[in-house]
Amino acid sequence: MKSARMDSSTTPISRFVLHAGNLVTNALGMGAAWYESEGTFFVVRGLHLEFESGAREDETLTLTTWLSSARRVRGHREVALASAVDGRAIANAQLDWVYVDRATLGPARMPADMVERLKLEDAHACRETWAPGQPTGDAREALRAAQHHELDQLQHLNSAVYVEWFEQAWCEATGRLPADIRGHQLEYLRQVMLGELMRIVTQATDSGVWSQEIRHADTGELRARNWLMAR
Repeated sequence: MKSARMDSSTTPISRFVLHAGNLVTNALGMGAAWYESEGTFFVVRGLHLEFESGAREDETLTLTTWLSSARRVRGHREVALASAVDGRAIANAQLDWVYVDRATLGPARMPADMVERLKLEDAHACRETWAPGQPTGDAREALRAAQHHELDQLQHLNSAVYVEWFEQAWCEATGRLPADIRGHQLEYLRQVMLGELMRIVTQATDSGVWSQEIRHADTGELRARNWLMAR
């Protein structure tokens, strides 16, 4: 496991979680230059995020992360965030990553030495799973377009911004606060590019889980889906 300390007031929890893999690979000498020389990169396919408690302003957090599986082109990274002051659990997460060839943008087999250096640990950070039931009530819609400051290095919508869009849409639909969110199960299907207008649909279900989708406003193409659990 690799650990790092960070100030919780500067960046949302989802950004810490999604940055965890970079902290490890950089420490092991597999930074941006290494991936460029290999002609590959990782893309996130799924994110399971559970909030245990809120981080206080200016509170320092300890991030612990490990690789729980690595098979051919995919791997699962676990993340646990806790207070460095009192050990209080802040959030747990699992990331589903796919190794991609830069030239073809198709899946690529992970090098054996990469898996050996990252090391596997048979443990999972998240403790719950949830799924939506039958839709109830009216679906609520919100429109968003990717802005320059929301893009990543590949000029795609940053993976953490999807979480922020889903949370904002849920808050607008319910009148509740982000602190009322218990967690997310998010699936990334296709990248959102600069200026593309997206329609975010939020729908309550009879299981208590909220079903959310991001679709292209004109074509209806599904780009991402999320199952949101409220407290």
